[in-house]
Amino acid sequence: MSNNSKGNVIRSTLLYIIIGGLLGWLIFFNNLTLGDLGNFLPMSEQMASMSLELLLIPLLAAFTIFYLASLVGVFFEGSLTEVLVGTLYAVAFATFFSLFLILNPAEKISKAGYFLSGAFGIVLIYNIVATMARMKKKPSLKAIAISLTIYLEGQIAIRLISLLIASSGAGEPSGLIQAVGQFINLGVTIAAIFTLFAVFKDSDNAYLSSFGGLASNYLVSVSISLISGLYYGFFLGGLAELAPGISQLSPYVEWTGICIFAAILFTVMRRGMQKSIMVKNELGEWRKHLQQVTTYKGDRFVGFTTLIEEFVTHGNKQRLLVKLVLFLHENHVSDDDISELLGDLIKYQDEEKPDISRKGRALVIDNQNMDNRLSILQSTINQMIPPGIGGNTISETVGINAVQNVTEN
Repeated sequence: MSNNSKGNVIRSTLLYIIIGGLLGWLIFFNNLTLGDLGNFLPMSEQMASMSLELLLIPLLAAFTIFYLASLVGVFFEGSLTEVLVGTLYAVAFATFFSLFLILNPAEKISKAGYFLSGAFGIVLIYNIVATMARMKKKPSLKAIAISLTIYLEGQIAIRLISLLIASSGAGEPSGLIQAVGQFINLGVTIAAIFTLFAVFKDSDNAYLSSFGGLASNYLVSVSISLISGLYYGFFLGGLAELAPGISQLSPYVEWTGICIFAAILFTVMRRGMQKSIMVKNELGEWRKHLQQVTTYKGDRFVGFTTLIEEFVTHGNKQRLLVKLVLFLHENHVSDDDISELLGDLIKYQDEEKPDISRKGRALVIDNQNMDNRLSILQSTINQMIPPGIGGNTISETVGINAVQNVTEN
């Protein structure tokens, strides 16, 4: 562990001991109430009589999770570590608000806290699954995860709304709860099903790919689905009976749905026609580069310095391979001999960095990969130029220059 990392651990630990000790002392050795905060937090008499633990316990739990996140960030590295640290920070905020509600003596507020913690937990699990899907290059897994997330979050939202309506004392709360829950449940179900079509985003079929791309726009998907659920609620008459005034909005909802459906149909048809009819431009930047370097002549390694630096420092071997192949072709080397001479360089692959590892492991792997690239380069040049005509001298010169350039950079 570096001195900087040790210093961060020591500072974080001392800060946690001081603040955690102060919060623990206030929680276990004092009987303070919210009213003792004075004018800092305006509140009713009933709320002022509540114990200060209602605020201190969530604060201590959130601060503990923040401390754990800082330790993970110090001792580990990698893409998964970044996700884990970010998730722990989000969990800390969610824990504070959820525990504040759960510890409230009012039963309905406490139940709302459980619902809120469940909603936070579902979102955090989705973030982890989506990150794993992106790293493993499996977009279908992300589509399934977000579909399930939309449905579960909708179910929690229905219960929260029902709880709020019931606690507000609205007239005929049971009928209103049933009507609102009905159209929200229908909307999130449609959204969950519709977003599943995002698995076809990378389909070879142009129309399925276009429809999958549209379904992957989750904001549009959820909006359309909720509007559809609201419109279906009008047909059922549940909302119209409880609030007759909203039935006047029915024509606007209908025209909105028609316009949205027409826009979807137009977008899918246009993208499908573009992908199935238009001819792709095969002449990309790389092919232009090949055309430009075909005029290369000569029997020396002139102009290879930049490509060698790119390969040794960053592992970009494609351009170097093209240059070497053209060089050998210009010197009348057969294709079989070229494959044999450049075989090691073609097959070479860098060691991949782990998704999560202890601090400093990525730097070790980078240095090992750089040494391996330099060794492969020298071996390839030795095979291309026999020792009798100065092969060792050339390979050593190339290696020395590459190392010097890397060191300077």
